[in-house]
Amino acid sequence: MSTRLDELAAHRRALVAQSDALRLRLADSAHSLKQVLGIADLGAAAGRAVARRPLLLLAGVGAALLILKRGRAVRSLSRTLTAISLLSQLRRLLPERR
Repeated sequence: MSTRLDELAAHRRALVAQSDALRLRLADSAHSLKQVLGIADLGAAAGRAVARRPLLLLAGVGAALLILKRGRAVRSLSRTLTAISLLSQLRRLLPERR
């Protein structure tokens, strides 16, 4: 009988150790996910700020034109306008949030 109790106790210890290891992995994954979602939240907040104040976007484009060389600025502006167009089309396709 005591060997059975010893087996059960050993099995319990193994399960507790496994659960501790899984808990640590979950916490690590949650931390990584929290960092990624934090960056996504910053991007979403920036997008909302630009949507509320379109002049902010124009000021950013103007600053980029001043900082970047002409060729890079035109390429960047072209890519930005393409991205804005794509996002506005996607926005029309997605259902409205309430």
